[in-house]
Amino acid sequence: MIVRSFNLLSLYILPLILIAVHVRLVGKGLGHAGPVQYLLHMLYAVAEPTILRITDFLITKKIIAGSVPGRAFLRTIAMLSHYLPHGIIVTTRAAEKLLDYIEKEEVPAGAKIAVGPCVCQRSLNKWKEPSCKDIVILYGADIYRHLDLGYRIISAAEAINIVQESRKAGLVHSIDFCMQSGKWAFVLCNCDKDICVLTRTYLLTGKFIYAGPEIVIMDTLSCLGEKKCGRCIPACIFGVNIATGNKPSVDYTRCQGCGQCVQVCKGKARKMTRRSPYAHEHVVPSEILL
Repeated sequence: MIVRSFNLLSLYILPLILIAVHVRLVGKGLGHAGPVQYLLHMLYAVAEPTILRITDFLITKKIIAGSVPGRAFLRTIAMLSHYLPHGIIVTTRAAEKLLDYIEKEEVPAGAKIAVGPCVCQRSLNKWKEPSCKDIVILYGADIYRHLDLGYRIISAAEAINIVQESRKAGLVHSIDFCMQSGKWAFVLCNCDKDICVLTRTYLLTGKFIYAGPEIVIMDTLSCLGEKKCGRCIPACIFGVNIATGNKPSVDYTRCQGCGQCVQVCKGKARKMTRRSPYAHEHVVPSEILL
């Protein structure tokens, strides 16, 4: 795949790709992504399947993931990978607002949103539906289309439909970015805890995923209890809801702000509220998401 991708970037095509107008997130607006950023991120995209396979190998080895020294080793690797993709978890509503914003913001014409097969599933050759759910945005849409990886341009409405179907499937939405900067935001992932490398690495190390601008609050009086409902417990991949035999307790320190428990709660006992403080306002501003 790497050789094939490099072959596509021939000496005739690459200069045209680099001088074309590519759009990135800049604070609360959109601006141009320069050729250096575009080239560096394209090189990462070419190497991405290999990086994901290596990470999967490390986190699935019991001698590493199942031991204290091994987990310390993983955390060290995670800290050294500070500038590789990290994700901010958002609710479905926030994901929809981001997609609408990207489509409606006044910028030069070009690809803004595209979708293709889940990069984790494709890299690991482990498939689970929905599989066509990797929503690349802004200059990321240009990169993954140019690499001929099966991505196609879609509208915000189509992307929102994918996001909603992903929510119904129990997936959580993550805005991924490189270099610890929103200027490098390139994909809206829809993640699970079984295949998604970013999520699985976070569950082992506490790294690579950041809490979004919202957090859940629970009305204990409205909660129907575990026997009549209890759906929030399996719905949360971050282990926020803890079984007590009566009404689940909520560990708010674990809540990343995905909103899945709100979607499944039969008693309507939960809702999302603005997180204070939201630590990554400088990366993806809450003004865009909320």
